[in-house]
Amino acid sequence: MKNVVELKPYEVYEFPWGSAIKRRNGQWEKVFLKPNGQEIDISNVKVILHDNGIEFI
Repeated sequence: MKNVVELKPYEVYEFPWGSAIKRRNGQWEKVFLKPNGQEIDISNVKVILHDNGIEFI
């Protein structure tokens, strides 16, 4: 089976302020802010992401 592709457990979401990566189990991993692509690791922080921004719980 040469055509089998291993699927990664991540999903990418686009927001007006940037992009975010979420594990399929529901935990957010990283945020990339526009316009410069600054990366923020939020894997150990409880957050809610909205179109308006990031809400830290």
